[in-house]
Amino acid sequence: MLEKKRALVTGGTRGIGKAVALAFAKNKADVVICGTNEEKLKASEAELLDLGVRAKAFVCDVADPAQAEQTVRAAAEFLGGIDILANIAGISPKAEGGMKLPFYDITVEQWQRVIDVNLNSMFYFSKAAAKGMMEQKYGRILNMSSVVGLTSSEHGPASACYTVSKTGVVGLTRALAYELAPFGVTVNAVAAGRIETEMSAANNQYYNDLHHKLIPMKRFGTVEEVADLFVFLASEKSAYITGDTVNITGGWYL
Repeated sequence: MLEKKRALVTGGTRGIGKAVALAFAKNKADVVICGTNEEKLKASEAELLDLGVRAKAFVCDVADPAQAEQTVRAAAEFLGGIDILANIAGISPKAEGGMKLPFYDITVEQWQRVIDVNLNSMFYFSKAAAKGMMEQKYGRILNMSSVVGLTSSEHGPASACYTVSKTGVVGLTRALAYELAPFGVTVNAVAAGRIETEMSAANNQYYNDLHHKLIPMKRFGTVEEVADLFVFLASEKSAYITGDTVNITGGWYL
């Protein structure tokens, strides 16, 4: 579905980000990934190369606007341009024992870091990549949101910094979609529910058990299921979809 397309994936060394990068490659896209762990980057790059596509990994703190711009430039040089940008890098602070942090216990530093990584980075990368997409009259920008970005709660504290960052992603997605639509560039967000990742595994067991009961499908999603949605939204089959936030929650959003 993505043959000859050129993709950049942030947070491509673990969880949903890695699954998306691999799914892009399996669908014949050339892929650049970025992250902060050099060892994991090398390992993920090797997995992508084994799929027979061009692949490259770059060390980048996505919260740094200068590094973000440099990474987009390096990715475009390596790939010959960027057709797909998947903004997936994200963090979620936890209290002791994996409990969610109530807003009054969040430090200013924690708040700023989460907003920088989860939201501001998407602005940095999108701004840098959009110019090339506008010139070529084609592009797909895909942003990782969350069901809590729509509900503002998780049946309990969901760390205000995380919730606000994911709500912001929805607004940013809509704003970019409106401005880029005349240039043949679509912008969409994916709002995931509880997915089987390292991040969800770090939650307190109380929350995991509670959500397992509350999800109508009575199971957590897989990173591969989320990646399949990203492939669709990155493909020609989604050409008339833009500004949308697509839920993948097993019915939890209901």
